[in-house]
Amino acid sequence: MKKIIIFIGCLLFSSSVFSQITVTPIQSNFFETSMRGLFSVDENIIWASGTGGVVMKTMNNKDWETFYHPKFKPLDFRDIHAFNENEAIIMSAGDGCEIHKTKDGGNTWQLVYENKEKGIFFDGMDFWDNKNGIAMSDPINEELYLIETKDGGETWQKITPNIPKTLKGEACFAASGTSIKCVGDSTVYIGTGGGEQSRVFLSFNRGKSWQVINTPMRNGDASGIYALTFIDDKNGVAVGGNYLDSLNAEGNCIITSDGGKSWRKPKNLPKGYQSCVTANKKGILIACGSLGINISYDKGNNWKYISDEIYNSCVLNNNNGWLVGKNGKMAKIIFRY
Repeated sequence: MKKIIIFIGCLLFSSSVFSQITVTPIQSNFFETSMRGLFSVDENIIWASGTGGVVMKTMNNKDWETFYHPKFKPLDFRDIHAFNENEAIIMSAGDGCEIHKTKDGGNTWQLVYENKEKGIFFDGMDFWDNKNGIAMSDPINEELYLIETKDGGETWQKITPNIPKTLKGEACFAASGTSIKCVGDSTVYIGTGGGEQSRVFLSFNRGKSWQVINTPMRNGDASGIYALTFIDDKNGVAVGGNYLDSLNAEGNCIITSDGGKSWRKPKNLPKGYQSCVTANKKGILIACGSLGINISYDKGNNWKYISDEIYNSCVLNNNNGWLVGKNGKMAKIIFRY
């Protein structure tokens, strides 16, 4: 596979920066696995998950260890969250939901939550810290279905929130497990689509009460917000579009500079449908989707198309990052400033 090296001049934090970005595709041994769950603990410890019962981990940002559990083969682990090299949580998407936790680095897993209720389809989870987290499913009876944990995922309880009703057809997307995002100590965002309006649900008290914000993201069937990320407590980016109209960039990205209270379109868009977006502490953004990889250095206002390699999910640290996709495909990102 080809190695992609891109030189980009940019303005970052009001200072001139010249960056070399290297994207190196890597093929795992699991050619039938579609990888969508991806989480970075730090620059060395990364976890990934996908279909067919596959979970992967690196502890040196280079060599990947694979944990294959036959009992998980029917499950599609679209989201993963890790606390360190030993503790991680995986969440299945699809009809019904299972959440499993490992405390021994992925060798064994304990079922910590299961829901077979009709209509349940979990899309993602996120954590504010090592104890407190939240997960969400598509709506049941016109209301987003939310659960929380206060003990690092050992147990989960249903939240009965004060939350606006969903619109006809409105739901969430599980393309990368990132349509839900926790920020700071108590704030959480959920992006939606599929209805007459693509919206952001916003809570400042860990999901107890919510407000909802209309956005200019593309709306309608299969359209909407597929992923959210925040650079800080004010500046955030949401991406998506329509995966059935994947060549069309219309309404595939929106940005906020007031903590999600309002959203606007950027000056120029990433290329095509986007399934994931991520940011590092330097403010660099990477988005990936059906046409390849895009990068932004100015809080999502301007995007540059840097690769036609297709991936489902991405994570960034200050100096490196990873992407994962179909057929066990992975890629390593290296920044040099």
